[in-house]
Amino acid sequence: MLVRIRKGQDLSAALAAGRHKLGLTQTDLAERAGVTRDYIGDLESGELGMRVTRLLRVLGELGAEISLTLPDTPDTPHAPDGAEAPDA
Repeated sequence: MLVRIRKGQDLSAALAAGRHKLGLTQTDLAERAGVTRDYIGDLESGELGMRVTRLLRVLGELGAEISLTLPDTPDTPHAPDGAEAPDA
């Protein structure tokens, strides 16, 4: 599934959609990514931080577009850099 990212809300929605598509809870994703569940919740609710929000605004003014490709089906879990992937 291709998702176009034009503003922070698009990125937040894509994160939530990707998590749901893989059948993960916020806690599951947080554990895999090495962050807190609260951080995932903040991201999904639009609390992306000023740098990301400003970057998307600047890119938009340049006519640039960011696209994410979310998997259509659950795939092998990915681990953050330096971490071991969980057993599937």
